[in-house]
Amino acid sequence: MREQEYKELQKAYTNDVLASMIKADIRSRFPDSYASMYCQQFDDFKNVADFFEFAAKLMRIQ
Repeated sequence: MREQEYKELQKAYTNDVLASMIKADIRSRFPDSYASMYCQQFDDFKNVADFFEFAAKLMRIQ
């Protein structure tokens, strides 16, 4: 595995762990009905952010 691939894997793992920690914190602070809604909103926001990061990476390659 090249160093760049290792760094990308480490970043992906770190992002997943951080997202899980944020959602666990949301679940501990709010009732279930709100926690589910807030976690879904967080996931939606994360997907948009991931898309922009991917698009930026593609622009750097070209």
